[in-house]
Amino acid sequence: MKITHLKGYDKKLEIEFYNFFISSKPYDLDHIRSPHLRRQKIETLFATYCKTSEVYTVEEDSKLKVAAFLLKSGDYLDLTFIFGVSKNFGSLKLMAATRNILDYAMLTLGKNYVKSQIRRKYKVQSYKKWIERYDKKLIIFNDDDNTVVWCNRDIMTIKFKVVGANKTTAHLMGKDLLLRGTKKIKHGLLREFSDGEDTYLLDEKGIDFLSKAVIIYGHLSDNKQNVGNISLEFIPNK
Repeated sequence: MKITHLKGYDKKLEIEFYNFFISSKPYDLDHIRSPHLRRQKIETLFATYCKTSEVYTVEEDSKLKVAAFLLKSGDYLDLTFIFGVSKNFGSLKLMAATRNILDYAMLTLGKNYVKSQIRRKYKVQSYKKWIERYDKKLIIFNDDDNTVVWCNRDIMTIKFKVVGANKTTAHLMGKDLLLRGTKKIKHGLLREFSDGEDTYLLDEKGIDFLSKAVIIYGHLSDNKQNVGNISLEFIPNK
C-alpha cells in the first residue's frame, strides 16, 4: 500500500473522480441535463478541491483505493471530500485505507483530529449506515450537517467528560460518561450514556470544535424524567 501527498494536477485521479461522481452521485447534479455541462461542473469541482485542499491518495498494486481532500482548519483537519474505488476493493479495505490516509495526514500536517460533514444528497441514510458499519471509531452527530468526527479508538470506550451543567445536572459535573448506544426518535436520535450507576439520554443541540477536543451541547434526561442542560467534552485522539 502506498500513500501519496499530491502536490499538483493528476490526470488519473481526475478520471477516477469523474467516474465516482457519475456512479455514486454524491452531489445532486441531475438538474444539469447536458452531459457536457455536467462534466464541466465535475471537472471544476475537482480543480477547486485540488487548489484549496491537501490531497492524499492510497494505492495498492498501482490501483487507486481512496482519495481524500483535506482543509487545514486551526489545530484539526476538515475533510472536504473523500471517495473510494469500490470496483477494485471491498468495503473493509476501503475503510481501512481511509483510516490510514487520515492518520497519515494528521501526522504529517501536525493536526489533532479530523472532522467533516456528509455533504451528499443521494442515499444519505444508506451512506451513514455503511460508514458506521465499517468504522467503529467515528461519531456521526445529529445536526443539520451530519457532522462526523474520527477518533483513535472505538467510540464505546471514549470518555465524555461533563464540563457544563445547570441545576438539574449539576451532580454530574466533572464525571466521565460512557456511550452505550443510540435510540431513534422522530426528529433524529438520542444517545444513551452511563456513569456506571445510572443511564441518561442526550438530545444533541450543538457542537463546538476546539484545539484538541469536541464539545457537545444538549438536553440530558434520566430515568426519573428529570431534564437539564449539559455540555460534554471528548478528545478524539486521546
